[in-house]
Amino acid sequence: MKTVSIFGGTGFIGTELVYHLAKKNININVFTRRLSKANKFKDLPRVKVIEINESADISKLLKESDVVINLVGILHEKKSLSFYYVHKDWVSKIAIAVKKNNISRFIHLGAIQSTKNAPSRYLKSKYEGEEEIKSILKNKSWTILRPSIVFGKEDIFINLFRKMVTYLPIIFLVSPNAKFQPIYVKDLVDIITLSINDNKSFGKTYNIAGSKDYKFIEIIKLIAKVDKRKVLIVPLNRLLSNIMVTLIQLLPYKIITKDNLKSMELDNVVDINDAYHFKPKLLSLSSYLKK
Repeated sequence: MKTVSIFGGTGFIGTELVYHLAKKNININVFTRRLSKANKFKDLPRVKVIEINESADISKLLKESDVVINLVGILHEKKSLSFYYVHKDWVSKIAIAVKKNNISRFIHLGAIQSTKNAPSRYLKSKYEGEEEIKSILKNKSWTILRPSIVFGKEDIFINLFRKMVTYLPIIFLVSPNAKFQPIYVKDLVDIITLSINDNKSFGKTYNIAGSKDYKFIEIIKLIAKVDKRKVLIVPLNRLLSNIMVTLIQLLPYKIITKDNLKSMELDNVVDINDAYHFKPKLLSLSSYLKK
């Protein structure tokens, strides 16, 4: 029986993936920093939860694995947890362990617009993580999937603004013209699953997005329209966006940072949507919201 090991399996995307894979006749190892976050998996068949930390011997933990999937990522840095540690150093550790154990399949979740000269630390670190994979796994057992923002029942992005539209009479919107091409989490999970045995995807990087792109302000207006809420949306220019984010960063709960704002300088959309390489039909954001 095949064993699939997942890093980041207790997060938003990871949870959907674990539930999806648990329906199949495979063993699943879910690696997590906090066992309490994996309580939701306790009744799933053939799912083993393994607690790890920085000193964990990844090579030993992956010894019986046939497939490794890395979904680990952060949107905000902490003093104790940097983008480069999570997106580069940790990815390098996993890739080395994959190579050492001769594991024939490694799937990694990157990010659209991750390039060497990207404006944000987030995007630069994601790029460097991808380069580590390519450098270490020269047998091209890897596939890198780079999604746009992902929406679904437990997502942070759409749900945050749905709450704001519900409870706030006015929304001061930073980077209102930033573009996104949101993809439904179940579509992304299908693509991850399909890529496992897709020999044509070995050694390739795919930009994965939804069926339609939107400006940021269009997403907020769509949410308000579908939820039948009246809200005044005040678009902010670049200067005011920077001032607003500087103030928001003072809050104890991180909603958006200056680094996030720098990422939004690049349109989070694709010219060629590689999602259609795996799936002929994708659920649109508007259809999801109307449900």
